[in-house]
Amino acid sequence: MSVGAIRAHARVLGLRLRLGLAELKDIESWADQAILQPGAPTEMSDLCLATRAGERITLRILADLGGPPGGYDLMKALSALRVMEATQDQLRRLADNLHPILTAVDEEGGMPPLLRPALSLAQDFWDARMRSSEDMAHVEERMRDLLHAVKEYAAELPLETKQAPEPVVHRVSAIVVSYNTGEALFECLAALHEDPAIDEIVLVNNGNPFETLERVEDGYGKSVKLKITGGGKNRGFAAGVNLGVAAASGDRLLVINPDAVLQAGSVAALEAAIMGAAEPAIVGGKIFGEDGKEQRGGRRRRLTMRSAAATFLGLSALRVLNPAFVNINRHNEPEPDGPVPMDAVSGALMYFSVSSFRRLGGFDEGYFLHVEDLDLCRRAEADGGSVIYTPHASALHYGATSDAPNLFVEKHKGAGLNRYFRKYAETPAAKVGAQVLGPVIAFLLAMRARVKGEKQRDA
Repeated sequence: MSVGAIRAHARVLGLRLRLGLAELKDIESWADQAILQPGAPTEMSDLCLATRAGERITLRILADLGGPPGGYDLMKALSALRVMEATQDQLRRLADNLHPILTAVDEEGGMPPLLRPALSLAQDFWDARMRSSEDMAHVEERMRDLLHAVKEYAAELPLETKQAPEPVVHRVSAIVVSYNTGEALFECLAALHEDPAIDEIVLVNNGNPFETLERVEDGYGKSVKLKITGGGKNRGFAAGVNLGVAAASGDRLLVINPDAVLQAGSVAALEAAIMGAAEPAIVGGKIFGEDGKEQRGGRRRRLTMRSAAATFLGLSALRVLNPAFVNINRHNEPEPDGPVPMDAVSGALMYFSVSSFRRLGGFDEGYFLHVEDLDLCRRAEADGGSVIYTPHASALHYGATSDAPNLFVEKHKGAGLNRYFRKYAETPAAKVGAQVLGPVIAFLLAMRARVKGEKQRDA
């Protein structure tokens, strides 16, 4: 007999004792056997002395051991009654004893429909006794029929009712990689620190002014929730996240940009989306700007040479010639009602379990900035896992808050695309395309950034 079964039977025995269907010696005999079970509760030793302790103390011990009884415990208790042998007077007294128990069970919302007619039996017996013996016989017959039905039903009930599994409580670590982020970093940290669903914040210092670190220390130096790592070396986003994960203690990981502000309830939505998903699983959410509109990147198609040209070089007009020239970003499409499979989500807001992250080997540190999230999503899918987007999780994204030059960013974006195409080129044609077109795309991105920078200076 398991500990759960012992506690369940204690509730039934308490009810039987209250209803006059069990004696103290019966409880003591049961306790003598149950106490020998591995892990038996310590209260069992007191029940072994039930006949000396008396009914009142025994009832208290049974209540402490088993907890409050429910409707199905009561049905089990009633199954001990020898219905055909009970006299009318015994049934009437039983109805009186049952009434307060039934009322308590009903108030707790645990009344089985089969027992509900028994709520009126005590009053029915009283009213019938005031009228005639024939009416008493009619109520007696009703009660016997009810008790027979209860006995038949109770015979099918297990002694130990199955309890719902305890909800798994996950510890969530937020990973924030910061490089000269600016003022937005403090809004990002404040939102994470105030969110009860975030248990830990790992701030990876990839390079921030002394004044920024001083403000972080002033604001969160005494907080057990925040830890800082990185030492100020700019190792890139992918390596920064990997370093942050190595320092994290949670079993769930939330990667969020330092210029993004997590919205309340997002962790619960991300967790709901990841539950039951094939591992390695990655979940992303909605990224929106100060104008409230969804920004690009939160939900994306598979990256190909043609979709890269359409997305990053503005060649989407070529789609009339070839449908493959399509923008990978899907933020202009109607938003889904709930979690949906997606080819890729954004590293600006990305959620996964530690086991999934480790199974994937983390981010590919060959990417310095950009494209590493597309790479991770592709590897998750290739490993039989899931990539999911949920509109119920979101973050306000300020964007362009770092003082990194635009040319620096675009160069690394181009290098990331080049690496991606070379890495996933499988056919001879794809390999040639990666060798030739990858560097071309990288060069054009750099040139576009240079021209944009010159225009800004001239302005």
